[in-house]
Amino acid sequence: MAITASAGLDRPTGQELRARLAEMRTWLREHQAVAEQQRRVPQQTIERLDEAGVFALVTPKRYGGADFTTRELHDIYREFARGCGATAWVVWAAAGGNLWSCAFPEDVVAPVYESPWIGNRTFALGGTSRRMSGTARRVDGGWMINGVWPFATGSVHASHGYLAVFYDESDDSKLGMVLVPKRDLVTRDDWDAMGLAATGSQTVATDGELFVPDARFSTPEKLAARLDQLTGQGLGPRRGGIVRSLVVCTAIALGMADQAMEVFLAGITKRSIPYSPYKTQVDAPITHHVVGRAHAELRAAGRVADAAVAELDRLDAAGAEPSALQSLELHTDAAYVWDTCAAAVETLFRASGASAIMKRQPLQLIARNSRAGSMHGANGINTWLENLGRELCGAEAGVLSTSVLERGGRG
Repeated sequence: MAITASAGLDRPTGQELRARLAEMRTWLREHQAVAEQQRRVPQQTIERLDEAGVFALVTPKRYGGADFTTRELHDIYREFARGCGATAWVVWAAAGGNLWSCAFPEDVVAPVYESPWIGNRTFALGGTSRRMSGTARRVDGGWMINGVWPFATGSVHASHGYLAVFYDESDDSKLGMVLVPKRDLVTRDDWDAMGLAATGSQTVATDGELFVPDARFSTPEKLAARLDQLTGQGLGPRRGGIVRSLVVCTAIALGMADQAMEVFLAGITKRSIPYSPYKTQVDAPITHHVVGRAHAELRAAGRVADAAVAELDRLDAAGAEPSALQSLELHTDAAYVWDTCAAAVETLFRASGASAIMKRQPLQLIARNSRAGSMHGANGINTWLENLGRELCGAEAGVLSTSVLERGGRG
């Protein structure tokens, strides 16, 4: 099936999306607590985001989606997270389907993205281990899959899922991806976390075995070949793969930190410091020290993110993928940004006094969301410092535990 980039669709520019998200900032902040209570992004928020064109970020370019540089994406997500970091996280995570849309025949994928829908169309997950994925066995005309996939961010509002499956009981390299309508899956209302609770990252599962036709089964090898073909036609995603996605995600850490600093500074002229000679926090030298340190840490984190963003855009412009060492460095940069931002937000939270623990106060929610993001497996600072150090020292080690996305030939 020949394909061309969809024409005549409303593709907002990066500047337009940032402006629309800035207009929505108050709404998003007012609904942060509601989203946490519901443990998912409220449907009304999804509808407003859809009207603003935000879901162009999670639609492949050849079906009318946005095609932004890393810099543009980073700026969009930072503005987004200034409103609600958890909601921004859901949209960011759902963009994983953009890559895997390239692994399947166009007559299979096109109806998924071209039919009317409000919100993100797909989600993608699994592949790091058998515990996080399903299994598949060959049958006439396709595959019988069976499994449980936890942490299905983006699944609440999606119509389809890309799910990793192991198709050989004795060989962990035999890993595939299936495209499954969500209506064929069981969703478990089991996402109840201390941070990023609003992401609705529930578990999805099959009810026994489920038949998937051959056309809806693919592999990282097929993905890599198809990516080369689409790139040659000017229809493929930008280069950088999973590393680019993680660098873009640092914008969410920075955006939440921006919000935390704003909230903290808005309160220092109103709050006192009990058992001290200071009538308000702004009078106390410790407050100046806390703000100065947090600002310096966040400025440094922002500069690390900016350098990573610039490096990826340079590579993309040159038509090159990051090398193995560059990928390790960029991945470590992303983990550093998350760790630094989470620590700075926690410092601001602790300096806010006992009243900050009340759930009606936004800073406690931002602090929990920031720390949760920094604890995501892909953002673990200690893991990536070790991985980078091991590479630089030339130390031998086993194969990294990576997801099917990292095995897709791009990142």
